[in-house]
Amino acid sequence: MQDKVLICIQCNSAFVFTVDEQEHFLSMGFDPPRRCPSCRKNKFKESEIKSRKNNKYKKKHFRIKYDEDLDD
Repeated sequence: MQDKVLICIQCNSAFVFTVDEQEHFLSMGFDPPRRCPSCRKNKFKESEIKSRKNNKYKKKHFRIKYDEDLDD
């Protein structure tokens, strides 16, 4: 294997996909990355922010603890 130069689909910049990264992606069963490392990082941040916003407004469910002594 050799290092590959790939083009990011988001910012159209070239980035190097090293042999170590290729082996790691293959071992995990992933396809080669389509975004450069900086765009991947930004995409992760955006999705994390969205999930936090969505979780902020969800109703919280609490379990009611029943005390066995109350049944007597």
